[in-house]
Amino acid sequence: MHWVPIIAWGVAALVTVVVLGFCAYEILWKTKRLRGDVRQLQAVADQLLELRGDLVRAQERIAASGLR
Repeated sequence: MHWVPIIAWGVAALVTVVVLGFCAYEILWKTKRLRGDVRQLQAVADQLLELRGDLVRAQERIAASGLR
């Protein structure tokens, strides 16, 4: 009966390897997804900066023409 603890430890080690492998997969997958999200958000931020510049220039043109 001394083999029962050995089998139990083997099963525990196998479960540990499976769980750690799954965790590593999840972390890598989410890291890749988040990097893509950051790129998209940066593109939106760049567009918003352009829009802000356009609005400032439009406001300056309106102020210069005296249409207020």
